[in-house]
Amino acid sequence: MQGLLFQTATSSELTMVRSALRLGKWRQDQGKPRAALVELLSVAAKHTAFQASKRLRDLKIRWDEDLTPQQMKTRRGLSTDFQCLKSRGYKPFFRGVTLRYRDGALIRKCARGEANKVVAAAAQAARPIAPPPPRQQ
Repeated sequence: MQGLLFQTATSSELTMVRSALRLGKWRQDQGKPRAALVELLSVAAKHTAFQASKRLRDLKIRWDEDLTPQQMKTRRGLSTDFQCLKSRGYKPFFRGVTLRYRDGALIRKCARGEANKVVAAAAQAARPIAPPPPRQQ
């Protein structure tokens, strides 16, 4: 696991994984591989692992953060806003429990129930402005 995630030269950086274990029971007829729980030593190791996850997608390995029950509950409450933003062409994502979305080069926050306001404001901004009527003399 460490060799896949951390391709570094120094031996001190190679000890970023505290433990790794497989979850669930092994079955002969299992269609997909079992999940693995990897415990890292530091936040820096987590960031390095997430950067390496782009290379691991080709091997069909997905890297995801383990969330607390409170974080999962908060994200579930924002799922309708997430889907609304996604359907309108924005690129929503979570950072912690905050829903954010990419609007061009800007990254903006979105509170619960605000996705429809964001979409409406974007539609209004995209509407062409009619020229003022000619002045009569």
